[in-house]
Amino acid sequence: MKSSEISEKLNEQLKGVPRAEIRAANLEVYPRMVEALYNRSSSCDRCRELYDESSKFTDDIASVIKGTPEQRKEFEEFVRVAYMHLHEVHKTLPKGKILSVSVLVGMLLGLSFAVIIGYFMDQDLLRYGALGWILGVIAGWITGKIRENNLRKKNRQF
Repeated sequence: MKSSEISEKLNEQLKGVPRAEIRAANLEVYPRMVEALYNRSSSCDRCRELYDESSKFTDDIASVIKGTPEQRKEFEEFVRVAYMHLHEVHKTLPKGKILSVSVLVGMLLGLSFAVIIGYFMDQDLLRYGALGWILGVIAGWITGKIRENNLRKKNRQF
């Protein structure tokens, strides 16, 4: 099943639900994760089990989002287990994960390095910090894009 089909099915059920709730429930990654499970279900028994279990949530996601905290926890646990299986066994990651982590690390490293240099040179720390932050974001973004492109080419991204 394609992620676009899953997204359409979920969107029909979630009309009127605030976007914040949809984001909080990891529903933006969920369709791609289910598609990744489906694509691997012919060669991996655990993926087949997880894909079969996902139909319970895909067919009635509105009751999960609007339901009890226990239902929400069950869904979150399913997403966590499926994510860990895909990551640990198949070495796959969701699209955007590497990029966001790379940008964050780049920001922190660029800012730290620039502030240290500015401190030892007795210059304006704010100016050095801003420059380091910007350079770190750019370096992190480039690094993340390259790494995600490599994952995509190896079909290790969902």
